[in-house]
Amino acid sequence: MPDVEPVPLPPELARLIRRALLVLVLAGFGVGCTTLPAPAPDGPPELAEIDEPAEPVALAPTPAPRPAPPRPEAAAAPAAPARISDGRELFERLAASFTPPVCVRGDHNRQWRRRYAGHPSSFERQLREALPLLAYVVEAVEERDLPGEFALIPIVESGYRPEARGPGGPAGLWQMIGSTARNHGVQVGRGYDGRLSPVDATDAALGYLATLHAEFGDWRATAMAYNAGEGRLRRAFARHGASQVSGERRLPAGLSNVTYAYVAKLHALACLIAEPGRHGLTLPTDPFSPLEVRRAPDGATRLDDAARAWGTAAETLARWNPAYRAGIARTGAPRRLLVPMGATVAMAPNTPSSAPVAANAETPTEATREHTVRSGETLWRIARRYGTTVRALAEANGIDASRPLRIGKVLRIPD
Repeated sequence: MPDVEPVPLPPELARLIRRALLVLVLAGFGVGCTTLPAPAPDGPPELAEIDEPAEPVALAPTPAPRPAPPRPEAAAAPAAPARISDGRELFERLAASFTPPVCVRGDHNRQWRRRYAGHPSSFERQLREALPLLAYVVEAVEERDLPGEFALIPIVESGYRPEARGPGGPAGLWQMIGSTARNHGVQVGRGYDGRLSPVDATDAALGYLATLHAEFGDWRATAMAYNAGEGRLRRAFARHGASQVSGERRLPAGLSNVTYAYVAKLHALACLIAEPGRHGLTLPTDPFSPLEVRRAPDGATRLDDAARAWGTAAETLARWNPAYRAGIARTGAPRRLLVPMGATVAMAPNTPSSAPVAANAETPTEATREHTVRSGETLWRIARRYGTTVRALAEANGIDASRPLRIGKVLRIPD
């Protein structure tokens, strides 16, 4: 083929071609620089890699929505709803109420998981002995729609022993000091220490936790405030910022190591209960009698009297009601007792007693139902719950329906 002399392009056309080539080259360079995802590692992940995501978590202005634990359908008033009565249901409901992520990474959290799970028989025995009381607290936490981690606080504080006393003065299931208990409506005196009452102390502790949770919006921050005091946590946030909270990474800075460990312990316990098999544990599934709150029977001045009236062992009643130091008929002492369901309600005739009931002590009949007022509750809400009216509820308790209720007040529920 003969050589052909190239024909020069017009200047304008040459410029257009050069610009088009330049655009193509730049486009090709951008595609070539796209970052590819890193390949997944071969083999199964290590234990620490399963714990996702790592702390810290960002604080939100309001608590993140949690999946509500399954609740039994409400029975027609005045029948009580179904109660937790075995370990299997208890731990399933408790695990479902934890805030994800339940298991988090970090040496601190892993250390406490290993410490609790390091003696499986001891850990499982402690849970088994606490089953009725743990179920009572879990149901109270569910009723207030609080994070399930709060039901684990008594494990850290007292080992779920309502009679426990700590160094420096704290006492009871929630290890309250006297001033804190009184500030939350718990009676503490010579004959009666409400901090040792699972009923009074749980009402007060959960009311306090609900208030803290409404302010801080995260269960970890709430637990820190419960342990260290809300004033100290507010100051730490003011100095170091309130964007993140973590027990593992010790955020916010400025709190004690005890407070950071407090959150790590709760994280560890939640992880063990949510995934026991992974940690070599078997949670107890034993059946048990749920605990319910009753008024002491008419004429009963000692726990022994109430035990005989209800056909319950005196040791059982004393175990769940260690708040009474000198009988249950002292003037002004609450007469609410925690009793296993199924005990006979009728008062035995001529029940012996060591002393007469004080003239001004409140002694309603055994069948009287009651409700302890909690934060945010109204007469209308309580009346609706028990299938009665606001007027009937107000008249039964001699109160003004137009005035706000006092937290901790015990209301009698009319039939």
